[in-house]
Amino acid sequence: MNHLDRQLEQILRTPNADLSGLAVTVYRAGAIRYEGYFGHRFIDPDDARRSLPVTPATKFRIASISKTVTALAVMQLVERGLLDLDADVSDALGWRLRNPHWPSAPITARMLLTHTSSLRDGETYTFPPTTALRDVFQPGSPFHEDGAHFAGRSIHADHAPGRFFSYCNLGFGVLGALIECITGERFDCYVDRHLLAPLGVDASFNVRNLSNDGLRNLAVLYRRQRNGDWDPSAPWCAQMDDVRGVRPPAPDDLDAYLPGANGTIFSPQGGLRISPRELIEVMKIFTHGGLGKHQRLLQPGTVAQMLTEQWRFDPALGNGDPYGGLMRAFGLGVHHLTNAPADAYGASDRLLADASLQLWGHMGDAYGLLSAMWFDPEKDAGFVYVIAGVGRNPETYKGAYSAFYRWEEAIQCAILETFPI
Repeated sequence: MNHLDRQLEQILRTPNADLSGLAVTVYRAGAIRYEGYFGHRFIDPDDARRSLPVTPATKFRIASISKTVTALAVMQLVERGLLDLDADVSDALGWRLRNPHWPSAPITARMLLTHTSSLRDGETYTFPPTTALRDVFQPGSPFHEDGAHFAGRSIHADHAPGRFFSYCNLGFGVLGALIECITGERFDCYVDRHLLAPLGVDASFNVRNLSNDGLRNLAVLYRRQRNGDWDPSAPWCAQMDDVRGVRPPAPDDLDAYLPGANGTIFSPQGGLRISPRELIEVMKIFTHGGLGKHQRLLQPGTVAQMLTEQWRFDPALGNGDPYGGLMRAFGLGVHHLTNAPADAYGASDRLLADASLQLWGHMGDAYGLLSAMWFDPEKDAGFVYVIAGVGRNPETYKGAYSAFYRWEEAIQCAILETFPI
């Protein structure tokens, strides 16, 4: 076991804050330089001998890194001339999407990709197949939440479409519907055919689309909890994807689903199942100017556009909610780290305590999983880490010098100490 292995193993076994599983992959200049796999993808609650380890083949529901893959699919449509980033999405959706507080202001795909659309998540941002997305935004809908899916007017900042950043999962559900309306294909099937298959990866937004091997290697996401509450002394409790190698049946109401009607059912904001090794293939689209493993997926100019800041937090303007300091700049569906110092608006977004890395990528946080994909497109280098489950409430385990959680700081420091970018 090398030094990095020992560091990561120690993080996995953090007293009163352990991890159920951990995977780390480091890439540079055309090759994977390091892979480390620790802990379990499945923990048998009755017999520890039947638990299964995390391996290079392990796939995870990767959470919000999925947004970057959805963004790639959107930009393919832009390249084909089927979508204008700055056109009213209502035209493609076939129904009028407007924030009622700014009824004359169109909402565009660029706004959705940059979290500046004025849409908000509310309590729920994914809906059953039988629910039409257009109805969610209408008073009287059981999902309307008294208008909570729209920003309101404020005397403190301009929240109008295109004016204010607020991280929004629902916006990517709308993008999923937009992809379906334009292509006539279900979101999961379109992304499988046009992005994931050309990358040569066994990955999908629909767990049912994975191969038999993919299903057998799918990680369960865990939390330590008792009676629904976080508890570091409690057993690991499965949160997501506890399928045990068995392909789940399709929902009965999916057969009648009309592509474009909903868009949230396969979670474009967070539902991608993929391994860290396969996620490196996604990363390489950005570091190789749009080239995928088997074919070109985007033109270099389109990738450059995605990796151009569309929004940057400006305290003087009050032009966004920096998410506790973590989110201070965004491209088109891609997060940009600015290395900003801590300020009155939140902690720093830096990866290291005293370094100036300004990498691109995305993070994920859902169902106990924490993940990240960070890269430098100029150096053709980056890394991926996935935590399959955390043993204590992350909100009680904040970072020492940044807006990242303490585990993430430790993992990032261990990686970059051994493999500087």
